Amino acid sequence: MLSRGKTRNRSFSLIGPAGVLLLMVVPTLLRLFLIGRFDLGNDEAHYYMYAVHPDFSFFDHPLMIGLLISRGMAWWGQNEFGVRFFAPVLFLLASLILSLIAWKLYPSWSYVLTVLALLNAVPLFGLLGSTLMLPDDPLTVFWLLYLLVFLDAIRRLPTLTSGGKAGVWTLLGTLFGLALLSKYNAVLLPLITFGILFREKSLRPMLREPWPWAGLGVGLLIAWPLFYWNWIHQGASFLFQARHGLGGFSFNWVSFYQMVLGQIGYVSPILWVLLLASLFVVIRSGTPFPEDEGGLRGRIVLWFSLGPLVFFNAVGLFHPILPHWPALGYLSCLLLLAALYQKGKEGTFRPWTRAGVALGAGMTLLVLLQVTLDMIVLPERFPQHIRLKASSPYLEVRFRPVPRWVDITNDLFGFRRLARHLAKEGETDRKEWSFYDSDHFNTADELAFYLHAPDRTLCLVHGTTQFDFWTPPSQFIGRNGIFVSTDKYPTDPRSLYPAGTFRKIVAEPPYAIYRRGHLARIFYVYRLIGLEHLPWQKGERAQ
Repeated sequence: MLSRGKTRNRSFSLIGPAGVLLLMVVPTLLRLFLIGRFDLGNDEAHYYMYAVHPDFSFFDHPLMIGLLISRGMAWWGQNEFGVRFFAPVLFLLASLILSLIAWKLYPSWSYVLTVLALLNAVPLFGLLGSTLMLPDDPLTVFWLLYLLVFLDAIRRLPTLTSGGKAGVWTLLGTLFGLALLSKYNAVLLPLITFGILFREKSLRPMLREPWPWAGLGVGLLIAWPLFYWNWIHQGASFLFQARHGLGGFSFNWVSFYQMVLGQIGYVSPILWVLLLASLFVVIRSGTPFPEDEGGLRGRIVLWFSLGPLVFFNAVGLFHPILPHWPALGYLSCLLLLAALYQKGKEGTFRPWTRAGVALGAGMTLLVLLQVTLDMIVLPERFPQHIRLKASSPYLEVRFRPVPRWVDITNDLFGFRRLARHLAKEGETDRKEWSFYDSDHFNTADELAFYLHAPDRTLCLVHGTTQFDFWTPPSQFIGRNGIFVSTDKYPTDPRSLYPAGTFRKIVAEPPYAIYRRGHLARIFYVYRLIGLEHLPWQKGERAQ
């Protein structure tokens, strides 16, 4: 009996600080073990280029991601682990901050564990956001810090002295500025904040005080590198984001379904439904948090959830968006779902939440196994058209090839082997081959990383890319180069570039990449002999 009691107590102790610690530390160690075992993703290679071209900001993102990758490579070298080192570290920090927020809202170890279980079960967070180095990683940390400070201070603000209010709003402004230096999505923080101040009668008088506005000014001041870079480059990044994030407004069913299905896949189907359901329940029934007199904290979390979800999905109705853009809304909403799970002892939220966590964790594990073991081999073709006929053959089926890039894990393999192949062919000798080129910036980024040629890689296309701010292509006039495209973005430079751009372009045999015996991707390599002149005016922006 005694031994049984000890076992029961030991098991129960996991629903406490020990369980929280395990749920944060063990996955972090696993992620640190994994992050150096596969090639960089397209976006990660692009942010590597930020690290080796330090600047006040960049064409498509602010500087924070470049600073972090630069520090990671300084510690661990120019390799996949060095580039990704801060991804699991920042996710661990975000998990800790989220746990503090959870404890403040609902002081129960069971609730904190539920929040962390949901966080790790959502593939968007537990897999992508914790192993890949993206601007969303530091943004998540500053977003959660902002929410933590705001929740802690909002009830005390009306009673604080002027000095206390100034301190709180300065801290919030600082966090906003750091978030804005991470990703443009941070512009939602002041919009949500002022929306809460305007909507809540008890807080509305603060809008007549100077401190919230001073905090906004502090944030914009801290983000000065972003504004300075845009000032010296004629607002290039602001204009790009306006086109990229808003662009033309016209409804498209295909883009709409891609937006919705993409988010369902990133969050996992059951949890996606439950997160949206939790929003409706809280809107209808009020705060799910105990000791939340007046429901203010519940409404604040609701604002931080709805803000990104409503904004980006509203934009997505008329302009294509990427599925991860509303991610911070889902992140904040985890707090609501976990609270409803805790309260609904007999309700439907408990069994469905358990099922959602199991499905999300299973999806995450499946992707990890696909990355490491390549367990699932896609069929070579799928039926595109099926028709019943009155005569033999009674069933007519037309097939279409399955593109290899449908398996998105294939994007994480190939460039390392391509670099070895080019070296074997003598195409890394910089005396003979002065530069590398591609028509797609993601391909150019990967070439730059794996060929150790960030200052000799171009993206010669008609439109503006980040490469136009780095290496002036005019320095390679008269020199030879190597052009690479992939089967995902296949391009023949002989049709891309106007006649006379190069003295000669020679196609090499395609280089195929195999994973566990089956074809994963194909590289098309061309020798660019003698750059005669620039096909378009590229490089005039490079400093």
